[in-house]
Amino acid sequence: MNDADPSGTIWAMGDGGGPRSMFASSLRHVDLPLDTLGASLFDASEDCITVVGVDGRMLAMNANGVRLTEIGDFDALAGGPWSALWPSQHHRMIHDALAQVLRTGAARFTADRPTGSGNIKWWEVVLCPMFEDSGPPTRVLAISRDITDRLRIEEEKALLARELAHRIRNMFSVVNGVISLSARSAGPELRPFADALRERLTGLWRAISYVSPPELSGIGHAGDHSLIGLLHVLLAPYGDLDGAARRVTIAGDDLPIGRAATTPLALIANELATNALKYGALGQPDGGVTVATQLAMERVRITWTEFAPALNAGPREPVSDGFGSVLLEKAVGQLGGRMGRRWLTTGLEVQIDLAVDRLGRHPGEPAR
Repeated sequence: MNDADPSGTIWAMGDGGGPRSMFASSLRHVDLPLDTLGASLFDASEDCITVVGVDGRMLAMNANGVRLTEIGDFDALAGGPWSALWPSQHHRMIHDALAQVLRTGAARFTADRPTGSGNIKWWEVVLCPMFEDSGPPTRVLAISRDITDRLRIEEEKALLARELAHRIRNMFSVVNGVISLSARSAGPELRPFADALRERLTGLWRAISYVSPPELSGIGHAGDHSLIGLLHVLLAPYGDLDGAARRVTIAGDDLPIGRAATTPLALIANELATNALKYGALGQPDGGVTVATQLAMERVRITWTEFAPALNAGPREPVSDGFGSVLLEKAVGQLGGRMGRRWLTTGLEVQIDLAVDRLGRHPGEPAR
């Protein structure tokens, strides 16, 4: 025993890396004396806490652990392998977790196991080493949290989200269908307007798909959502982004974006790409577009540059501000931005300066 601590305290590594006294005992099956405070803390935990030997044998379990696992009497299991409580397909994982905690000081895993009554529960398990004096770990503390209800709620939410995604997809399809029917009945003069409206709706759907959770019936993208990622999704239909025949190049500084910013960003990208296809570089066989992003202080500049030799005679874009131009201006304004245009010898250049804080996640929006 440590001369400075003659009580025989068992130490467990805390989250910060330093030791903290868990209890001055081992409970019944651990060969160290038990004090009242240690036993109270041990049994007061709402999680299942198991003391496991370095050889994988169960040495103790708190009262709530016995209740949660529905094993009835821990005495009948004491001294047996901890892995015996888990299905055989998890034995290798448990063996590796025990080895890892003794080697690195931390381990965790998530797995299902039946209770003593046969009920399947899911557990989130955190392992930390226990020390006696200053030597190597003498035991392992396994803290198992029952997450069955949490997973069930998450599954129900995912089901509702998939249903919502299905309804949103159907809504876009119905609206596009109504637009097509209305354009046919109204005459050919409204067809260009209907086509433009459908293109904008399709761009919005691509943006919604990008920021939707990936479990939503196959739509969405895993991982963080970023400005460069969204631009790739929105501009992919307008030209090869990666191949030898690449017509759209996207590069520059990246930053995370929130869901609230995706609609105006989708409108901006779709409007610029549509105009480039109708009047600009993307409408030329040898034309292309570069999109560059640059962060500076609390602003991000998006520079849209078109290049096509056939455009050096001057602009082909309508000079009057139509509905698309008004929509573009409003979308830029929603993101606290400003926009400028100029014609180069090779085509149009548009510079859009946006506020970074308008692009990020809303305070109530969960991180992805």
